[in-house]
Order: sequence, then C-alpha cells, then structure tokens
Amino acid sequence: MTDAMVTTECGLTRARARIAAGLKPLPVMARPVADAIGATLAAPVVTTTPFPRVDTAAMDGYAVAGPGPSWRLRPHVRIAGPHSALALTQGEAVRIATGAATPIGTTSTLRDEYVQVSAVDGELVLKRDPDAPSRDDTRRQGENWWAGTTLATTGARVCAALASAALSAEVETVEVRGPIRADVVMTGDEIRAVGPLSAGETRDALGPVLPEFLRCCDIESTGLWHVTDRPDLLHAWLGLTSRADLVVLVGATGGGAADHLRRVLAEIGADIVLDRLAIRPGGSTLIARLPDGRILLGLPGNPFAAVAALVALAPAIVTALTGRTTNPSHWGRLSDAGVMAGDATRLVPVGQQPGGVWRSTGPAHTPHLAGLIGSQALAVLPPGTGRGSLVELLPLPH
Repeated sequence: MTDAMVTTECGLTRARARIAAGLKPLPVMARPVADAIGATLAAPVVTTTPFPRVDTAAMDGYAVAGPGPSWRLRPHVRIAGPHSALALTQGEAVRIATGAATPIGTTSTLRDEYVQVSAVDGELVLKRDPDAPSRDDTRRQGENWWAGTTLATTGARVCAALASAALSAEVETVEVRGPIRADVVMTGDEIRAVGPLSAGETRDALGPVLPEFLRCCDIESTGLWHVTDRPDLLHAWLGLTSRADLVVLVGATGGGAADHLRRVLAEIGADIVLDRLAIRPGGSTLIARLPDGRILLGLPGNPFAAVAALVALAPAIVTALTGRTTNPSHWGRLSDAGVMAGDATRLVPVGQQPGGVWRSTGPAHTPHLAGLIGSQALAVLPPGTGRGSLVELLPLPH
C-alpha cells in the first residue's frame, strides 16, 4: 500500500499527522519583538525588570504621606517621565498625574473625585471626601510581575498582546521560528492577471486575495508569480533561489494533460510528504520537500478548492515548521447537515446563527469564491456527519 493510498483512506486527520511527521522545524532566529508577530517562540519570554518599575499613580489625583484625613498641599505637580527627586513628609501631599512615579514617602494615591482642596490660614489643604471609599490608587512596583517572571513558554504563538507585554518587560528580541514566508505561484495558460480576456481565458480572481487567506494561517506572502503550463518553465521556476520557507503553488496538481507538477517534482528529486487526500473539495492537494529545503504546498486550480485545502492544511504546516504548541481546534454544533455519504470529508462554508449554532451559507461552487460571502468558517464534515453533529470549524478571514 502506497503512502498516497494511506492518506486517501484516512482523510484530514491522517494528513495532518503525516505533515507533523514529515516536516522538520526551521532553524531558530533572534528577531526584534515587533517583527516576530506570527512566529513561534523557541525559548520562553522572561521578564528582565519589574512592572511597574517603580510605584506610580494609577489615576490623576494626589500623592499623600500619612493617613490623613487632611494634608498640606505642596506647590509641585508630579507628571510622568523623567523627574527630579521629591520627598514627602508626614501630612504632606502633591498633585500627581496618571503614570507618574510617586515621591519618596508616599503612602497612598487619592484620585481627584475623592478629595477636596481648600485654603486654610493661607495654605492649600487637601481633604478626603468623607463619603469616599478607602482605597489606594497606587500601582506598586512589581505589582504585575518581577524580573524573572515567565510571560510565555516555548511553542507559544507570538501574538500582538505577547509582543506588547514583552516590550513592557524590556525584552527587545525573542528566539523564534518563523514567521513563515511563502512565494505564491499561479499556474495555467488560461489565467490572466491584467488586460482584457481573450476567448478561453479567465481572470486571476484568487492570486490577489490569496495573501489574506495565508495571513489567516500565519503565513506571510512574499510575492505573486504566474507560470504557464509548460514543464520546463515550472522546472526552472522551482530551481530559482528564494528566501521563502514555503511555495504555495495553485494548479497543476490534478491528473490532466496540462498538470505537470508531479513529473517535475520527480525530475528535481523532491520528497513527497503528502499526495492526495480524501477531502472534497481539495483532494488533489500535494505537499513536498524541495531539494533546497523549501516546502511546496500544491493546491487545486479551482479557487474554492484551493482555499479549502489551504485553510485545512496550512496551519498544520506552520505548526510543524515552527514547533508551535497545537492550539485547541474550533468546534461548533451544525444545525443543517444531512448524513454525508461516501469516504471523503467535506468542507462546507458556514455561518453562526443566533443561539450559537452553525448553518451552511449555501452551495459553494469551486470555480469562484462567491460561496464564501457571508461565511465565517468552513465546517469539516467527515463521512456520517448528520444534523446536530459537533464539527471542527476552520476560521476564514472576514
């Protein structure tokens, strides 16, 4: 039994397992935090300073020394940023802005709405409002974390929140794998990107939007190329030097007279990781390791089939190449599926309805993406799926 036959019989779950087993993680790189969003941590992010670094005011108000209920108001204003030394003695207060470091001797910070200022014997006196709650609006040093605290562990995705927290902790660079970069190649003599169509030609309606679907899978597009259905041109293109980690090639994966990809891959000595799988649409998908180490994801030429296969398999490729800790899948209850006959897993556009259930958004035809309009996800429907089944959901950009 060939690898291709095993994959076809076992469907999407086995395909993902073969990707995990067949792809090796990329080398580790040190990247500036802001450039690492979408990558995966290869080492924990550990704080280097406490946060806050010093005691600061959480609200606009007054820094006070002592229990009060009144304090002599000094004629200073404490604002955030570099500041000169200032110390309060018992019974003194000073105006302070949100984020400013509290003066030496401060015992608490009182927000504006909890105090009153009045003149008494030629001096300004601060008094706590008798109806105000007893609370301290000071952010204490290390309140959020101390130096040496682990913010995220190896295998975590670098999201915007993680990048921001790392910068707050004075972590400027992180050890990561990724983000994954992909060259996008559209094949086909009939595909035209610009200019009027001739008889038999069709507009490239997928290439310009494919980067959005790639971004949804944490893959950055490096550029878009068009290659006609000539094996020598495809051979030459795959031999070009590239800094990308992945080649996303659309078309040439079927068994037609113009589909030369498998023959070309054999000629250049590529290692086939996955060849065809039992999903509809997208069954002709192919994944291979090129001689230079890049991974090729070959997608069907029809737009909906290409998108379906991409969102089903690309996250598994990203996980394998970056060593990402697998995130829990998205699941939902399907309200309208009939029992799926046959051996193939179907990928169906769905939207969430009031009450949280998911429903098909209508038929999706493979030559275009109109069937995805209004859809939030593709539902994964294995054979035997029926109404009310709990199914995996593949998120779509929307």
